[in-house]
Amino acid sequence: MRFEPISGGPGGVAISLGVVSSDGERSQAVADRIKEMLGEIEAVFDIEDDADAGQRELRFDLKDGATEMGFTRASLGEQIRGAVFGLEPHTFAGNREDVKVRVTLPKSVRSSPVALEETYVFTPDGRAVPLIEVATIDEGRGFATVRRLDRERIITVSADVNRQLGNPEEIVASLDAKLTSLEREFPGVRIIERGRQKEVSDSFATLPLGMAVAFGLIFVTLAWLFSSYTQPLIVMAAIPFATVGMIWGHIALGFAMTFLSLIGFVALSGIVVNDSLIFMEFFNERKRRVKSLPLALVRAGRARLRPILLTTITTVLGLTPLMLEQSFQARFLIPMAITIACGLISATAIILLVLPAMLAILSDIKALLRFVWSGNMHPEHDLGFPQAGEPVRQIEKP
Repeated sequence: MRFEPISGGPGGVAISLGVVSSDGERSQAVADRIKEMLGEIEAVFDIEDDADAGQRELRFDLKDGATEMGFTRASLGEQIRGAVFGLEPHTFAGNREDVKVRVTLPKSVRSSPVALEETYVFTPDGRAVPLIEVATIDEGRGFATVRRLDRERIITVSADVNRQLGNPEEIVASLDAKLTSLEREFPGVRIIERGRQKEVSDSFATLPLGMAVAFGLIFVTLAWLFSSYTQPLIVMAAIPFATVGMIWGHIALGFAMTFLSLIGFVALSGIVVNDSLIFMEFFNERKRRVKSLPLALVRAGRARLRPILLTTITTVLGLTPLMLEQSFQARFLIPMAITIACGLISATAIILLVLPAMLAILSDIKALLRFVWSGNMHPEHDLGFPQAGEPVRQIEKP
């Protein structure tokens, strides 16, 4: 019996691996080996598989000479079933229900494998032959449930993990080499991820595509707004700095990073761009009015400091009630709120320092490339430095 709380994101058993093969015995052998591997890890417990063992059974197989006597598997099976389970030669119609007449061998024969071996079966022409002479009898145990995947037998090995001692994804990743060697050792057997592992893999497989689409749309929008291909890259360069606050926010508030945290990072990308956009738009305006790049950066920073801080403060305050909420429903969204709020705080602090520096570096790179190409080191319209004979201090135009 296992108790599991409801949580956000992929649920289920911490570790779930499926062994797929058309041979049930080979699948069971591989499943046993996997359970041995998991048992050697300290953080793993409650290791089991879903190969439910059924009751004991006798398995009959025709001998080589039985077919020459006219026996088939179907005819032999019908006679053995009739001897053990019984035949119904007649049914009496009763007042409320029908009464079936069942003819079987005595219970002493049906309950004894030795006595069953000494019974007789009949050939198609009516000759009685001892059962032991036409069939081999083996004792085994069947399966209570047979599970299949794509028409092949599958056995799922599951286990729980003590999160204080290990991480399920890291444990499964550490077993990759051993699982690959198991597949080579047992040809025809495939080991696949199931349950929580498969859901996590599928989710992370589609996340990069979603982020790429989001970043592409942001770049196209900024390139159209600024009429430039380089300034959007500088604006979007502030996005990675948001990961600093996202990580430390989860650590400080005691929350583990979930898939919703990464979804929140995609949303955070658009919010972080807003702060950079406010600075960049005002900088372009000031650069058109003054000829000094350093002066334009300083004035843009002074003028846009308050709007940038207000944008961040209002967003963080709006998410604070969600982060402080203790209800069960809210705990699914708290990691996403932490990502947006804490990531925006770190990005804002870094934007005010890194963005002006990156703009200056970009101007230096442009100047160097222009000098290599044309020999002109300080073009007026790119760097904004005064030409020869003009004063260094520039007065902003009205």
